[in-house]
Amino acid sequence: MSDENLMSNDSSSRPLEKGDLIGLLGGGQLGMYFTQSAQKLGYRVCCYCQSPQEPAVRFADESVIAPFDDADAIQKFVNLCDVVTYEFESIPPGTLEAISNSCLLRPSLEIIHTTQNRAKEKTFLRSNQIPTANFAIVNSLADLQSAVAELAGDSVLKTASGGYDGKGQWSLTSESDLAAIWEATKGRSCTLESRIDLAFECSMIVAGDIAGNRTVIGPIQNFHRNHILDLSYVDHDIDPIAVETATVISKQVADHFGLVGTICIEFFVSKTGDVLVNEIAPRPHNSGHLTIDAFSKSQFDLQAQAVAGLEVDPTTEIRPAAMVNLLGDLWANRDPNFELAEQAIKRSTSSVHVRLYGKPVARPGRKMGHVTVVGDDQQQAIKDAVLYRAQLESSTGEAIEVSVQYPPQANVGSKN
Repeated sequence: MSDENLMSNDSSSRPLEKGDLIGLLGGGQLGMYFTQSAQKLGYRVCCYCQSPQEPAVRFADESVIAPFDDADAIQKFVNLCDVVTYEFESIPPGTLEAISNSCLLRPSLEIIHTTQNRAKEKTFLRSNQIPTANFAIVNSLADLQSAVAELAGDSVLKTASGGYDGKGQWSLTSESDLAAIWEATKGRSCTLESRIDLAFECSMIVAGDIAGNRTVIGPIQNFHRNHILDLSYVDHDIDPIAVETATVISKQVADHFGLVGTICIEFFVSKTGDVLVNEIAPRPHNSGHLTIDAFSKSQFDLQAQAVAGLEVDPTTEIRPAAMVNLLGDLWANRDPNFELAEQAIKRSTSSVHVRLYGKPVARPGRKMGHVTVVGDDQQQAIKDAVLYRAQLESSTGEAIEVSVQYPPQANVGSKN
């Protein structure tokens, strides 16, 4: 499919009827929560993934277990479905195109085609006058040398595809050995992006329906540890001008794509006040998990409404909340003591919502669950969420007293 034919609108189809089947590509936690939201609306879900142990499979009405490049299995899957959506981007383009040719795909092929490749995504942003960091596309060592001279400052080299949670990224300075770094990329297409003098990172969740309605959640401020999302909360203290700018840009991106579904737009906000799009995730996002327990409609509820062809509802924050991720490192020596962690914050008015994904193997850096702390006060919710996880991380497993420092040091994130 040529790039000039990418931007198409999905506006001609009737809403699904109760009992219709929604196909889900991928079986992770994002798909698990989507499945539950779709089922609440009366729809069935068929999960296509590579392992019967994936979280979404436990809840789906049907499942197809096969590699994503298995043409026969994909056709069997498509024949079952009234519409198809997805919960991650790393799906072979040929598979996506085959599905789109046979069945409604929401969000559209155009969106995932663009966002699963950083070079195409950055080019899309630039061509539509959507602000982003200065960048150059790099396909050779000569390109890299030229781009470093052109950008003239500290920069970050990122593979155009395949990077996740900080993988496939290299920080460059004037002292960097460009030949060695290019060798480390193994010749993959990359983008070189100017490093931003960062004030903070935030994300906006955007849902769009076939009637062109847009629901925007955010800004959600995000902090990372080791390039993995660590803490998120809706920040009501951000400069209103930056909030308005991010909201307008989010709707512009949705409109350019003719969005039907839910996406997340990650922003860098510089110390000089520039609001720049970093990445677009064409699906719900880790930073939006707090909407499950703190909003009238979660990001997954909005995704289910949109994918089913219904109008997306407005959603409101019910109470302030903060979310922390639980990684497999917590299970390295023993099972975490959730009861003791809850006791650590029992003196506050916050409520704790522990959500584990049911993954069978805990590995360092693997997202095993998250905790959302909902409170009457935003700062208390943040403190309690950080303290709760610090208790889980205690090496002794005994009650601890800590002076909670928040927010933690930010670093440049990646799609979550």
